[in-house]
Amino acid sequence: MPAQALFTATLETAMNQLLSLDEDSDDRLRQLAGKTLIVYIADTPIALRLVFADNVNVLAEQSTFSETVKALDKQSCCIQVSLDVLPQLKQSSRLTALIQEGKLTVEGELAVAQQASGLFQGLSIDWEEVVSQYTGDVVAHTLFASANRVHQTMLSVVNNAKAGLGNALTEEKQIAAPALAVTHFCDQVSDLRDDVERLQAKLNKLEAILLVKQEKTQ
Repeated sequence: MPAQALFTATLETAMNQLLSLDEDSDDRLRQLAGKTLIVYIADTPIALRLVFADNVNVLAEQSTFSETVKALDKQSCCIQVSLDVLPQLKQSSRLTALIQEGKLTVEGELAVAQQASGLFQGLSIDWEEVVSQYTGDVVAHTLFASANRVHQTMLSVVNNAKAGLGNALTEEKQIAAPALAVTHFCDQVSDLRDDVERLQAKLNKLEAILLVKQEKTQ
């Protein structure tokens, strides 16, 4: 099997298996029946045609972006996006923002792209139940309970780090005020030193005058 065909077949199988794990995905998939989403990954040779029916059919798109856009109908949407932006497409609420930012090009029916995004964004899978089919309920529960504790611990560490950073910033602001006071004090000391030096110069001058007068009187 050619590499391209293997890639699309693997992707198709993975998508449909994920959807099968969520009972509610049938309703979302039904809304997409008969519609097509063509995805071009910018700066790569990857171009995929997703045809929605009772499941998702993934095909390799052979036409260029401009050729595909010319052939679009009211049931189709064609998008072009860079690989680093691709993960954001699962958030249907981000599509309009990505278009405005110039990170996503959309031709045809935007609603198709939004529905396709919602199809996978709305997945609700009980992974513990899925794993239990292979390991048994006890092992699956223990595994996910441990994972949840690790997750909570990591969240606690992150939150503590954020709190520590916030306190550090607050303390820095508190330190900033005394620092300004110290700078002002140093300025005052410098002014006082200059005044003392000027006074010392006057005293030296006066002392010299007195010495001259004393010498004249002697």
